[in-house]
Amino acid sequence: MTPNARRTMLNHRHCLVLLLGLASGAVAGADEKGVDAWIEQMAQAVHGLAYEGTFVYLHDNQLESMHITHSMENGEDQERLLSLNGAPREVIRNTDSVICILPDAKAVSVSRRANDRTFPAVLPMNMDELSAYYEFRLVGDGRMAGRPAKEIAVIPKDKYRYGYRIFVDTEHGLPLKTDTLNELGEPVTQLMFTTLRVDPSIRAHAHKKQDDYESYTWIQPEPAREIPITERMDWKFKQLPAGFKLKVRALRSGFSGDTDVEHFVFSDGLATLSVYIEKALEEGGLNEESHMGAVNAFGTQISGHQVTVVGEVPALTVRYVVNSIEYAAANGAGQ
Repeated sequence: MTPNARRTMLNHRHCLVLLLGLASGAVAGADEKGVDAWIEQMAQAVHGLAYEGTFVYLHDNQLESMHITHSMENGEDQERLLSLNGAPREVIRNTDSVICILPDAKAVSVSRRANDRTFPAVLPMNMDELSAYYEFRLVGDGRMAGRPAKEIAVIPKDKYRYGYRIFVDTEHGLPLKTDTLNELGEPVTQLMFTTLRVDPSIRAHAHKKQDDYESYTWIQPEPAREIPITERMDWKFKQLPAGFKLKVRALRSGFSGDTDVEHFVFSDGLATLSVYIEKALEEGGLNEESHMGAVNAFGTQISGHQVTVVGEVPALTVRYVVNSIEYAAANGAGQ
């Protein structure tokens, strides 16, 4: 992946990184409710409720303020994010797509919505499977955005994934504050609502047509072609952190347009990382590490291919995964 392509990818991730900010939840009710019940109810609240509010997002010594509107319209998630400071931008999500509007650049980026993650993101419901890699604790009571909250701790069982501290609104079940924590328990990112209103009449109106931004450049990459994960491949991933399994395999057009990029998505059910592999356009390739908030990336060249690993995981994890990758076709044996 070329330096320009890397920058384009990370800029795009910066536009969408707020969609990855929260990683779990829980909700209202009696004090005797266990952590699993809180998480399950929060998952329902995040998808099912109509709400709007303002939150602040702290990462890399930068503070961003955003306004969010979410609704469920005709059975479909609708979501709109609007920046309140810094460079103006707007992110719109509906069932099929994610639209990022950048007024300063007079550009609109459109991508296919790849999964069910909304903002705030929701813990997957398979708590039994996740308990092998994380410990979930109901810590106690708190207060955020002027509202009573329950505090939940998500504690990783190894160094390859982040921990989380989440404060959940006891009335509606929406996450009011989430800290992403490193191995020392220090915040890598913090996200906190300062205002929140829940009302069934709220509408996100998360639809945009090209006519709405006629003078803007519309960037619409060709849809990726999914490949069955059971199909033979030329790459081996010799060591992955426990629980990380291949969930998606796809082929997409590269940023340069000169080569295709093979895309692998691995997840433990909560943390997710992507591996991008394409033919190297120049000898030596790009070897560097970068990060944005909780998202880390590492790129290197392997057997004439540029390999980049990106994920909302610690830097140690992306390096670990890069070092596990082997070009099996070079030995005449794919897997």
